[in-house]
Amino acid sequence: MRALIDWSHDLLDERERRLFRRLGIFVNDFTLEAAVAVGSGDGLDERDIFDVLASLVDKSLVLAEPDGDALRYRLLESTRVYAREKLENADEREATMARHLRSLRGRFVEAWERRERTGGATELHNLLEAELEEVRAALDWALAGGDVRCGGELLAAIDARWHFIGLGYEGIARLEAFTTALAESEPALLSRLWSARATIASDSPLRMRSLEAALAGLKFARASGEPAILAGALNAWARSAAGARRFDEAEEALAEAESIPGPSARMRLLILSGRAYSSVLRGDLAGAARAYEQLRDHNHALGNPTGERTYIQNLAEVEHTRGNTSRAIALLREILPAVRATTDHSLLAGILGNFAAYLVATGDLPAARDAARGAIRALALGDPQSHGIAIPTEHLALALALAGDLPRAARLAGYADAALLELGIVREFTEKKTHDRLTTLLHERLAPADRERLLAEGAALVPEAAIALAFDEP
Repeated sequence: MRALIDWSHDLLDERERRLFRRLGIFVNDFTLEAAVAVGSGDGLDERDIFDVLASLVDKSLVLAEPDGDALRYRLLESTRVYAREKLENADEREATMARHLRSLRGRFVEAWERRERTGGATELHNLLEAELEEVRAALDWALAGGDVRCGGELLAAIDARWHFIGLGYEGIARLEAFTTALAESEPALLSRLWSARATIASDSPLRMRSLEAALAGLKFARASGEPAILAGALNAWARSAAGARRFDEAEEALAEAESIPGPSARMRLLILSGRAYSSVLRGDLAGAARAYEQLRDHNHALGNPTGERTYIQNLAEVEHTRGNTSRAIALLREILPAVRATTDHSLLAGILGNFAAYLVATGDLPAARDAARGAIRALALGDPQSHGIAIPTEHLALALALAGDLPRAARLAGYADAALLELGIVREFTEKKTHDRLTTLLHERLAPADRERLLAEGAALVPEAAIALAFDEP
């Protein structure tokens, strides 16, 4: 294979060799636009890239594959490794990585700006899914001494979208790394990164860490003197404060954000979302339902299916809390097929976890077990070593206990209880209903010594063992 690639490479002219080795910087497939951004400069004019790329395709060194109405290009792994060797030998790797990072930053910043204007997150969501491996490589290079500021700007444009493709833990880790690496002379950028970190944490089992991140975001926002940055940080702080039951502070922050002139379409939605979230926690369920219905309708009108489905999930939770569990089930059934068709594992896991709880409440135990296992499976795709599976595991334990599988239910209950305690998660309405009912069942149907032993065995499980137990069929 090496000899064959050598032979093909020897037949290339200098322009073809230059573009070929630079294309080796890509981890996955890429667009013509990306090839122009990475390949042009230092002896290769961007106007020539298409013709040179077409020549490389004709010579089978680059593959071209249809992607809707356009083409995406890629190198075979062996060819990519060879191209990277040539790039290293030509001493062009660092310059090419810099162009690669700047290109990604430009595309994500443009998508983020359109999101600010329209409120729709679909473009940004799809871009992150399509370019995930390129983003990872670019951020790793930036952090390792390439260009931390440019990497931070790319990460800020991605914002909290990591959570919506099921990679919330990775997003938090990357945001943490860049907030540590950036100098405090970048307050606007640092505010956006801290606020994104707070937003992801507020929607994950790490929500107890959200408050400190939101406070840091607000501090840097005020130092930046930029109204739009301050509005975003105030919203992140309001959500975190509401989660900590600091409702007066949350409302003050939302009121301040609302008073800032010229809010973007996205910011208006975020302020309404913050008020809905606070209403839920305050117990104003009728107000929360109205707000979530408005948010659902606004996102539908904006062509933002991810936002629309998220707020339908929130509306279903409010309806269940109000005692309208049948409507909650109907709302989730309406969106589940579309969510299953996406790669948004985090949203799917949240919906399936709640769905399992609602189905248990109505006595549909087989469907509840399937939904809970689906939630566990979706979460495990993001991080199989995370205790984030604890909530759907507890819903599954209740379904198993009601079906008579008490030993397994008790072990899973012990695991879930220990994991939630370790994560610092306070159960909300649906989780508390499941926990209370499960605890009562185990006390009624198991002898005290057996119950304590089984719970202790479960508490000692690592996530992989808990997953195996959840899917084990007796």
